[in-house]
Amino acid sequence: MRFRFRGGEDCPDWVLAEISTISKLSSIKLKLICIQILNHIEDETVKYNVFTKLIDNNMFTLSDVKGLVAALTFMLQSALRNDVESSSLDSELQTTWVS
Repeated sequence: MRFRFRGGEDCPDWVLAEISTISKLSSIKLKLICIQILNHIEDETVKYNVFTKLIDNNMFTLSDVKGLVAALTFMLQSALRNDVESSSLDSELQTTWVS
């Protein structure tokens, strides 16, 4: 499957593997996490404590949190790099989540 946020290329397998973890998040938590990622996208260090506070610790391990943050960061950076509109990114991601 090819994605606009990847410039028309396939998405790496490791990102696709994280989609099952990401899909367990509510849309509100997902949006809050994405906002945090965008706020800190230029930082080289990721403060996972910010994300673990947003996510239910009973449902996700620290490894899960790191994986979903890495995947979402990759997707958002790719979308920014390829100048993808938010509506297109939203549409592609929703299609991927339900597939």
